[in-house]
Amino acid sequence: MKDRSPIRYGAFYDYPRMIRFQFGEAWFFLRSAFDEEQDDYPNFYDVFLFPFRTEEEFQANPYYWKDLSAAAHLGRIPIAEVGLDETRRQSLDAHRIEKWLSAHANLE
Repeated sequence: MKDRSPIRYGAFYDYPRMIRFQFGEAWFFLRSAFDEEQDDYPNFYDVFLFPFRTEEEFQANPYYWKDLSAAAHLGRIPIAEVGLDETRRQSLDAHRIEKWLSAHANLE
């Protein structure tokens, strides 16, 4: 396995607030949505597994991040645990993601 997984991100505030990445054959989405009640962003990402398998499927669904009803919610991961690169815009730590997924997701 490679050490880093490339990401595509959106809505950056201190950290990317939306991250899309591929791990193995699966596509994942990390979202850290603004919490109106706390008037701040949380320090975690909600982790979703998409049914999409290709970049073309994302292109065909440009607003995939608005309606997550087709995605499986796998849980939450603290932002500090994803191992973003120093720019916070290019990649995440593949080993950390693999460890989290092995504990939280049945991808068989």
